[in-house]
Amino acid sequence: MGTPEELAQLVQQDHTDEIAALEEAAIAALLAGTGVQFERLIRRTLTAWTVAFGSPDAPATPGAALNRLMASVRSVVRRIVGDLGKRAAAALTEALPSIARVATQQGAGFVRAASARPFQQPPARVPSRMKARATAMADAVDEQVLRSLAALRARTVRRWSDVLTGIGIARSVTSTVERHVATAVTDVVNDTLQMAVRMVGGMRLWIAEADACVTCSAYSGLLADAGTPFPGGLSWDPGQRTADADRIDSPPVHLRCRCRVLPWLPRWSAGQVPLPLHLQRQARSNIAHGHARPSESRAARIRAAAELLRSGVDLPPDVRAAAQRAVRNRRFAAA
Repeated sequence: MGTPEELAQLVQQDHTDEIAALEEAAIAALLAGTGVQFERLIRRTLTAWTVAFGSPDAPATPGAALNRLMASVRSVVRRIVGDLGKRAAAALTEALPSIARVATQQGAGFVRAASARPFQQPPARVPSRMKARATAMADAVDEQVLRSLAALRARTVRRWSDVLTGIGIARSVTSTVERHVATAVTDVVNDTLQMAVRMVGGMRLWIAEADACVTCSAYSGLLADAGTPFPGGLSWDPGQRTADADRIDSPPVHLRCRCRVLPWLPRWSAGQVPLPLHLQRQARSNIAHGHARPSESRAARIRAAAELLRSGVDLPPDVRAAAQRAVRNRRFAAA
């Protein structure tokens, strides 16, 4: 049987990185060059605006010059992202079977490592609802492109800032694609892993990334009976808790969430610290030491450290001391 440290490394790092690499490769192939094309469009449009109206701060004069400029901008926007919704839906549909196969291998690999026994790998399947997910992504992208084109009509543009706003709407479709793809991948991974849960039986174990956010850290190591959802609205940051939140069957709980749920049987501990307890201790240590995601504010992490101290959970002396220093100084030592 693997040690809790080895099992945590396997599922929190190795397996997560493997899925993330597949997801990021699919997104990169789909959006390759898009950012550069938008930067080029902005530079060229700024130059054209300055030539036509005297300066970037000058208001537009209605007429042929403005009509030609905005027609050109709209044409380029269509060329860059006009068919992105369709292409994104096709790329997602093509990528998900590979994601499901890898997730199936990972689930079986975890069970074998945790139990030290053979385990038959379940079949890989992409949930039928993913077709609707791909269609919804395409529709969302198409709607944003239409909003961009509407904002870039000559009759609605008065200043250079209006042009930037319209281009920005078009540019943001890349974030829409990334969000939809990431959520779909996490859904497929966890749906696939549920087959391992059903085959093994036992309980369902929530596994967050090693450097998870304050919300996912509150879930890491939690156990739920088969068929029973996890509590909703948890977070180590009181400011992010939701008292009346619906219960959660499985991740994701937020954008770009890479949590996963795997089977767990108590006998897999084999006299060692159980993996669920190891994950909980690890999450608490990360909160105490302020191991934050770039997107997280220092204030949120400080609130989380203060809540950790108030929670009454048993903390090792070094973890408690780190949280106390952070709360007292309003900053973390590594910051």
